[in-house]
Parts: sequence; C-alpha cells; structure tokens
Amino acid sequence: MKRIFDGHNLLMALVRRYIMFFVPLAIITAADIAYADTVIFSDDFIGSTLNSAWQVLPGQGSYTVGAGLRYFNAGPTASTTGWFNPALTLALPFTGTSWEMNTKATYSLHWLVSGSYTGPPVPTPFGSSGAQGPEVLVKFNPVVIDTNYAGSDYVVVERVIDAFYGSNSLSASYGLISNGNLLNPADSNISNNIADGTYWYQIVRDGGTLTMNYSSDGITYLNAFTTTLSDPLNPYNELLLGGNTFSTVGSYTDYEYVTITAPSTVPEPAPWTLLAVGLLSTPVWVCRWRNRVAIDDLEASEPLA
Repeated sequence: MKRIFDGHNLLMALVRRYIMFFVPLAIITAADIAYADTVIFSDDFIGSTLNSAWQVLPGQGSYTVGAGLRYFNAGPTASTTGWFNPALTLALPFTGTSWEMNTKATYSLHWLVSGSYTGPPVPTPFGSSGAQGPEVLVKFNPVVIDTNYAGSDYVVVERVIDAFYGSNSLSASYGLISNGNLLNPADSNISNNIADGTYWYQIVRDGGTLTMNYSSDGITYLNAFTTTLSDPLNPYNELLLGGNTFSTVGSYTDYEYVTITAPSTVPEPAPWTLLAVGLLSTPVWVCRWRNRVAIDDLEASEPLA
C-alpha cells in the first residue's frame, strides 16, 4: 500500500536498508509449527519377498508380493475370525494408543464357481461360490481362540459376497457396533462373474477412541463409526489381513500399501522464521529465508538495497 507522507516513506526506506541489522526476537506461535507424523510401519509390497515384520499365520489361502500384495481367498470353510478351518492371515503386531492405519484394497471376487453372470446380486443357490470375504482387521489383545486369529476384541472391515443368499456388501464392525452400508453404488452389480471395487480404509486410534473411515476415491473419506475401545488403556494392537471363504474359486484382493503412523510432538524443520519489529506505531513483518530478508505489504520510495 503506497504511503502518503514522505517522512513515513523515508522511515520505511531506512527500515528496508538496515533491517538485516536490527531484527529482534522471533515470534512463533503453536499455529505456525508443523508436526511430522512418526512412521510406525510402511510397506508397499514391492520387494521379492514379504517384509520380515509380517507374521504369516498358517491356514487356507495364499499371497504374492512384488507389485503390491495379492491375497487369495481359499477354502473350504476357512476364516480369520473363526470357522471350521483357519484362513492364512498376515499379522503385524505393534504398540501404541495413538495411531492411524491406512491401506488401499482392490477386489476381484467370483460370484459363481464358473460362468459369466452379469447383473444384480440375486440369490443364486445353483453354482454359488459361497462366501468370499477378504478382511482387514486390527485386534487389541493377543488372544487367539481356536481357529479364530482375531480373538474377541477387534475391528474389521469386510468386502463380502455370497451368491447363495444374493449378498454383495461392504461392512465394518467393532463388537456390537456395525455399519453394513459402505458399498459404493457403482459396485452393487456383478460384472462378468466378478464383484469388484477399490476402497481406501483408515482406522484411527486416539487413546480409547476408535474411528473407522473409508473412501471410494482416496480423497473424500466417510465415517463408518466412532466408538470406545473395551480396554482403552491396553497399548497392544495387531493388524491382520485375512479372509472368510467358503470355497476356492480364485477370488483375490490387491493391497497397494499399508502405512501406520503416529502423531509426533517434534516439529518439522522449516527454512523460514516469522519475525516482528515494532517501529513507532507501525509493525513491520519480515520473513527470513536463508539469511535473506524481505518485507511484505509495505512500499517505500526507496527499494531495498
């Protein structure tokens, strides 16, 4: 903004010329400080072998890595959360009471044992492949109950189909809290015998509060539910990737990545510092950038030397 009085302009010119020699105290507020998340774990599954941090719990199913993780559902009657047989499950224990887990999953689930059905998910007992349900879970204690690797205290998001009953859904639950209406309408039909869809999942623990978010585009996240953990002080967590499968028909899920982060109290380094100089009644704001100083929102008759 152009000043009217020449005396003021002269004063500003002097400030511009000599400000590097009279910069006083830096003023930095909490709002000015950026904090970097602490990475607890990160995996994009591009290695030729599975990251050694994962534990492979034995059961029906298989997986490949190298271009992401591809998890193959397999039966008969196998499940990570308990059925007649255990499902092969990838497990990643970690500790902490404040964290965020993110993953991206793309599904290819077979509706019938064979054929090329296209249409709405209507009950089709003849030729049904039965339940095909890949699962992402976090359990909150290390207990295993028989063939149930998840135990009794866990959050789970499951993309499941079952042609016998005509079901095609995406659901999330924790204990008695459940939301079964997460499926993107674009994925509601079966196409060429495949139920598909790509989803981003975000499970957040903040002390004793558990939040489950999901997205169908990786940008806009919706809340499935927020609830209280049954044991809010227990820092134990274990990420599980598994499934719930009636029969082996070639259904699989591609996981592009898994990240687990915790909020940090250590500020990110910044190449700038915000300073304030009180000069008569006019505050002069300056920004130091690698030993150079500029003044914002002021004009004077003499340029900065």
